[in-house]
Amino acid sequence: MLARAGNEVVLLERDATPLPNSADDAFEWKRRGAPQVRHSHAFLARGRNLLRDRLPDVRESLLEAGVTEVAWGDFKGDDIDDPTPRPGDEDLVMLACRRTTFEWVLRRAALDTARVDLRDGVTVKGLKTNDAGGVPRVTGLATSHGDIDADLVIDATGRPSRLVEMLRDHGVGVREKKSGTGIVYLSRFYRIRDDAPEPNALPFNGGELGYMKFAVFRGDNRTFSVTLAYGTDDADMASLREPGLFDKATAAIPAINEWTTCDVSEPISKVHYMGGLINRMRWFVEDGEPVVLGLHAIGDSSVCTNPLYGRGCSLGLVHGGLLTDAMQAHAGNPKQLAIAFDQATQEHLVPWYVAAVAQDKVSMKVQRGEELSEFDNYMRSIVLDGVLPAVRVDATVSRAWMRSFNLLTTPEALLSDADVLQRVMKVWNERDEREPQAPLGPNREEFLQAIAS
Repeated sequence: MLARAGNEVVLLERDATPLPNSADDAFEWKRRGAPQVRHSHAFLARGRNLLRDRLPDVRESLLEAGVTEVAWGDFKGDDIDDPTPRPGDEDLVMLACRRTTFEWVLRRAALDTARVDLRDGVTVKGLKTNDAGGVPRVTGLATSHGDIDADLVIDATGRPSRLVEMLRDHGVGVREKKSGTGIVYLSRFYRIRDDAPEPNALPFNGGELGYMKFAVFRGDNRTFSVTLAYGTDDADMASLREPGLFDKATAAIPAINEWTTCDVSEPISKVHYMGGLINRMRWFVEDGEPVVLGLHAIGDSSVCTNPLYGRGCSLGLVHGGLLTDAMQAHAGNPKQLAIAFDQATQEHLVPWYVAAVAQDKVSMKVQRGEELSEFDNYMRSIVLDGVLPAVRVDATVSRAWMRSFNLLTTPEALLSDADVLQRVMKVWNERDEREPQAPLGPNREEFLQAIAS
């Protein structure tokens, strides 16, 4: 986006690995600097729509590489009250693919874009700065391959970003706030056998068992992945990192077992672990004044949310688009650029950080068996006994939920819509009259017995 807007871009990548030849080759890509590529990913409608509208050739390349699009119509079940298409459904479309395939297509597009100079095997050592009238201005980078001068430096290094420490070396303090998510997770990838049909038409299978969250994510080219998430202090679940026990765990959960049984699919990866998951926000503008000029952070290096919610890739794309737009609007004025970009960040990313922190706070209490406040209990019931059952039967609620899940509205929009709220409350008020929903899997004791057997 930056190069196509007329900017000369030097892209520095720490990993020195050649571009693979295909999507399947990319699955073996040595991306040590991005361990998250080995885990399940959701590519939400907000990001997909950005590609459709601003980078249509990249979207087409993804589809050519075997990525599939999953629309609202693919999510609705047989019990929905009105399956008729409506205006706006064209925006309710996600991408089903492996992160390595997504990264491979984007890397190839960058290499084919004029005014992009991609240099791999380059490590950033520090920032170059000067004093711009009392506010330090970044003028380039010191790297393992020499210094680079730049009008603008962008930190896109994600959750492990060292930006705060690098700026501290130049006397710049960046305020940040972070909190734990209370979970770690395991992921494993599979390929559906050539002679096997897909187990069901649902684009996503997932749920919560109290002691564990689980999900099956469709990928590209007949692949899918399974992710199990459990509490950071749950010693009983730590053993699931061993492939044989992971297999027993998937066999114990019916919604996963129908995908992973040996006559349907075979594993194509080991069990990958991901820990250190956080929500984090950094402030680069304080009291209306930038703390540094000539430097901006995008995506997880600026606003990081629990990856369990699948928002990172889409918010990163959105953030990149917002920065491109701010640069076009405020070319030559680094202070106004910093202020405008901060305002865009506050509007489009920060609400999802706030929502993730609040949601994780409740989830951690439930996970630990702690008592919830009366309000939290009530809202949890509204979601579990109102929103989710309504999503399965009411097309209006279903679309509203999918718009929220896909970042197309603000987090609070779902229950701020009077019509949607009325429909949800009708279902919630009938909660005691409905047949109880069948358990999604074994209780904790049964699960531990299953993996120990």
